[in-house]
Amino acid sequence: MPFTLEEVKDEKDFDEILPVLFAAFGEPYNSLRKWFIPVHTTVEAAIEDSKMRNIKSWKQHDGIHWVKAVDTESGKIVGAAEWEIRQEVSDEPLKPINASWHIEGSEEKVFAEKLLIQLKGFMKERMTRPHIELEQLVVHPDYRNRGAGGLLTGWGIQKSDELGLQICVESVPFGVPIYEKYGFGNLDCLNPDMAISNPSAKWKEYEADDLRVFLMWRPVGHDYRAGEDKLQA
Repeated sequence: MPFTLEEVKDEKDFDEILPVLFAAFGEPYNSLRKWFIPVHTTVEAAIEDSKMRNIKSWKQHDGIHWVKAVDTESGKIVGAAEWEIRQEVSDEPLKPINASWHIEGSEEKVFAEKLLIQLKGFMKERMTRPHIELEQLVVHPDYRNRGAGGLLTGWGIQKSDELGLQICVESVPFGVPIYEKYGFGNLDCLNPDMAISNPSAKWKEYEADDLRVFLMWRPVGHDYRAGEDKLQA
């Protein structure tokens, strides 16, 4: 089943992309999904809210590019990736994160903000030079292992070679071997510290999830070579 790769130009594409994203983050289970796409009422409402946030970010930042993998037979979007080109890297300290998509005053919101500031800080401390970051990459479970992921990853690799930029992605554990297959090296791991005083049973439940992320990195112009390639400060 052949796929085509196209850059997203019309916000209507997100009507298809976000359900694919939600499905992909559920199989296999991605412990970060609940912090980025929380379900307060219905799955449909959660997807709609996430869709609007992604569209807003895409429109506001010229460096953000979404690409889609389309099934040529059905015309369906079966996968998508969000790439952000960062030609300039700020050395300003991170500002506090307001996870406004969570319910104000809820324990979930506090947990999300504590988690997200660590995720962002982990990459900021390590990616101190211009680079391209793969923010999201998803392929619908029904269309995996058919080449869509390679097309979506290949867009960023080609762009990075054209611009002379390194690439990085913050990967959950099951994504590590996939990115290694595409020429990325596993350089570092963050196991977020979510400890607080007198945690509730709910907090302990959240904390028990596997929240680790790995810094996957590809140098400029070629696949990662273990023992040779290193991040430069």
